Amino acid sequence: MSKQCDLKLNEPVLSSRVVPRWQRKELEKSKSSRPTSKSNSNNASFSSQSNVSSTFGESFSGPAESRKTPCKLPSLTLNMPYKTTNLDGTPKKKVSSSLKNQNKVGTPKKLSKSREGKRSTHTTPSCDRFIPPRSGNNFENSGFELLNDEDESKDSPTTRRYKDGMKQNLNIGQQPKILNMKNKAPVPAMNLLNTQSKVLFAQSGGQVNRKASARAIPQTAWRVLDAPDVNNDYYLNLLDWSVTNYLCVALNTSVFLWNAGSGDIMELTEHTSQVASVRWSPIVPEIVAIGDYNNKVCLWNIEKQSLVRVMAGHTDRVSSLAWNEYILSSGSRSGQIFHHDVRVSDHHVATLVGHDLEVCGLAYSKDGKYLASGANDNKVMVWADRETTPLHTLIEHSAAVKALAWCPTSKNLLASGGGTQDRQICFWNAAHGTLQHTVDTGSQVSSILWSKNTKELVTGHGYSQNQLTVWKYPTMTRLAELTGHQDRVLQLAMSPDGSTVVSLGADEALRLWKIFDCETEKKTKRSDKSRSTSSKLSMNCR
Repeated sequence: MSKQCDLKLNEPVLSSRVVPRWQRKELEKSKSSRPTSKSNSNNASFSSQSNVSSTFGESFSGPAESRKTPCKLPSLTLNMPYKTTNLDGTPKKKVSSSLKNQNKVGTPKKLSKSREGKRSTHTTPSCDRFIPPRSGNNFENSGFELLNDEDESKDSPTTRRYKDGMKQNLNIGQQPKILNMKNKAPVPAMNLLNTQSKVLFAQSGGQVNRKASARAIPQTAWRVLDAPDVNNDYYLNLLDWSVTNYLCVALNTSVFLWNAGSGDIMELTEHTSQVASVRWSPIVPEIVAIGDYNNKVCLWNIEKQSLVRVMAGHTDRVSSLAWNEYILSSGSRSGQIFHHDVRVSDHHVATLVGHDLEVCGLAYSKDGKYLASGANDNKVMVWADRETTPLHTLIEHSAAVKALAWCPTSKNLLASGGGTQDRQICFWNAAHGTLQHTVDTGSQVSSILWSKNTKELVTGHGYSQNQLTVWKYPTMTRLAELTGHQDRVLQLAMSPDGSTVVSLGADEALRLWKIFDCETEKKTKRSDKSRSTSSKLSMNCR
């Protein structure tokens, strides 16, 4: 019986069906749990052979010639000897248990045929699908235009202007993104820049050259004063600093004085109308001139706190004043300029006619030879002493000119600044009436002040940055950008020593800035004194 069983086990088994792999694994597990003796293994092999045949209804009997398809069952290989040589006869290398465990851990499991089939049939594409950008599409505006049946050609000019303004305010037909991190901010349209609107975004005025100045300029104001009820009007001159260190500021109908030395504040007067301009006398420092909306110029004595004189003659408000010794020049909204001699009873000595609109800027040269006037007609006129017709008419600006300043070191050099639509600083040779060069500041220029000690100047600006800019002359490089005002800067004034600049803003604040250094003037005085003493010593030695 054992011989017959051995013959059957060693012979190939033919079957009409192939045993699935999972059933073969189950048979291996069941046999591995049984004893591994030779007799038991033979019996187990035989019993497993019979179980498999009975399960599938297959017969293992019959001659070997009639079996066609061999089937390699796991039970048939249990009694087969382990081969220790390769096909070429060389001995096989023994693999340690650690390597076997490492191979078991590191080798990934193979997927079943069913999973391999699913993976091959359902393949994932190597690239993502294309999603078109829709940032430039304005679907709301497009839908509105499709449903809008109104004929805009029949609208009146007023309605068209109203619709254009609404489109600009609602950003219709323009770039949909207000903030763009890649490109610079767009330059605001010229029709949006006016004295009543605020610009939300604009290109910066320029980069500050830190290497051009060896000294450090403080970026914040060292003192801030309140200026309630200040008149937010670009064409008025409401601020001035006297040689005796008194600051005069006009707030609506009142005029206040601030003693910069002691810090005391005093209300000088309260007019029946609004104050349009103030200016200190350079010869008599206790006298201040005040121009108002009643077309009058008043002289006040601050020590006695009394009204000295009232000079009438203008037909509209007096918005600008300038002193030349005892001659007081006043500019009106009518476009006329009056010369008043305060020493005589008949004060009106001359009338200058040349401007068509309001005169908002007046400034005398250091030697008093020339008078510069700027007006709302975008013109700058240079007047010679005692002449009633302009010597030169300068028409480079494209907006109102209020900021005027004469260079303290060059008597014929005049600087002028334009309004919102111009934004330029022009430098003129007043003797010949020629333009030397211009600088685009990027914002409205409301005031210009030259430094008394260095070749620098500071400018006050309005929309859209409301800053003070310090310039190096003649290269016109930016030394500092001083910000702090929440609204446009209306006017600037300088302290007697030339170190401090005060700015009056439409945000009802007065800010004092330490911009210029007065040590230069002290050093020059010391050097002059040392030179004089050395010269005296040399004379005595002789």
